[in-house]
Amino acid sequence: MLSTKNLILVCAGADSAAAARHGLPLLQICLGVGQGGAISRLSIPARQQGHYLGVGDLGLDGRVPGFCAEALLYEVRKRNMRGLFADIERDTFASRTLLAGLDQLFYEAGLPLFVPLCQAQQVQYAMVVTDTAISGGSLEEYLQDLQRQYPGRIAAALRPVSADFTLPAQNSEGKLLTAEERQALLMRSGAQAFFSRELCARYFTYMDEHNTGHFVLYDDAATIEAKVNRLEAAGIGHIFSMYPDIAALLPST
Repeated sequence: MLSTKNLILVCAGADSAAAARHGLPLLQICLGVGQGGAISRLSIPARQQGHYLGVGDLGLDGRVPGFCAEALLYEVRKRNMRGLFADIERDTFASRTLLAGLDQLFYEAGLPLFVPLCQAQQVQYAMVVTDTAISGGSLEEYLQDLQRQYPGRIAAALRPVSADFTLPAQNSEGKLLTAEERQALLMRSGAQAFFSRELCARYFTYMDEHNTGHFVLYDDAATIEAKVNRLEAAGIGHIFSMYPDIAALLPST
């Protein structure tokens, strides 16, 4: 059974009401920040107290005044939310300015701030959120390395993987596959799927019509459950997951 004690359901729009019925903390992407630090309201949170507020990048650029970070802290406090997830991945002068301001303000307020792992060098106190969809090495060792670099500051984004890598793989992304495409490929190739303990995912290999090797890596209900268990065993207390990716695995409401 899927452990839900550390899960935070990421939702927006119509998904918010359905996600709220499960009684778990929500991360609601309700705000966006754009040119000059202008804040736009994308939606009204379906639930407020006890949940997390998310702000996305709407073309953040230019000069960002200090009151932008103050306004985001105000939104979290006004709505009695647990903290803020700054979903800002681009590295610009504006993003660095905003994240530095948020980092200091939220630290002083005693509220958690979450930023993507790619922004780890821009913050001193914030939690850094790493993806679990790795395509090489060991998930356990990967997490241990991050915890040594940022002790007590690692959170995770549980993103199911389903990708086809041409061998030798040229990048870590591969060609994305839908579940239907992957199943059709498995049936057509006659390959056998295996579980990788290192990656905590399933995989199979096949040769295409050009005699080129392929490696397909994917998650299913069992590997998602295993990843959650692996993250909890590593002491990671915040596990973010898009609600549609995990809805079918949650206890019935």
